[in-house]
Amino acid sequence: MGDKTQVATVVLAARYEALIQVVLGTTAGMMLANGPVVFLGERLTRRLPMTAVRRVSAGIFALLALLAFLLPPAALGA
Repeated sequence: MGDKTQVATVVLAARYEALIQVVLGTTAGMMLANGPVVFLGERLTRRLPMTAVRRVSAGIFALLALLAFLLPPAALGA
């Protein structure tokens, strides 16, 4: 099963029948969205110990999981 971006690409390509433009557009959008995050993340991991990065990431993940269980679906946008 693909992620939401892959599903959106397939839906747009099916709707507009412009496969090349849709693929190029979604690829460019993902590069614009993910490029800075990858660049900054790589720079941060050079300066911070990986143990700290992993612990903070695990804490954020655990907090989001807890919120998903405790908050009503409407509060999460579902």
